[in-house]
Amino acid sequence: MSVQVVQGDQDLFLHISGWTAVATLRRKIAIPYSTVEEVQVGNFQFPWTAIKRTGITSLGYKAGHFLIDEKKYFLSFHDDNRAVILSLKDNEFDHIVMESENSGTGMQYSWVFILSVPVNKAQLLI
Repeated sequence: MSVQVVQGDQDLFLHISGWTAVATLRRKIAIPYSTVEEVQVGNFQFPWTAIKRTGITSLGYKAGHFLIDEKKYFLSFHDDNRAVILSLKDNEFDHIVMESENSGTGMQYSWVFILSVPVNKAQLLI
């Protein structure tokens, strides 16, 4: 995957690599834990009315900065049924949608753990 999640003391970091980094013009996104309002797992419906600012859109991959219903999104996923959706407040993005290698209930529990018990310098792959 081209996005790696790394836990810090006060922030969750997304390290972006490969063509996703080139297309989105980003290599890192910091998400303070205090800005996470909600975590959802499962299906994300990409609307055809989305406005791409930077990134990649194809039938098999969505990545980049998008405006959807006047909200700022950062997307990085192949399979929209394995999405982790972070709703944020007071952040550069209103929502971040990523694909997880985990699925189902296990994915939900792992994200609840990540956001409720930050582990110093622990590194997790989604």
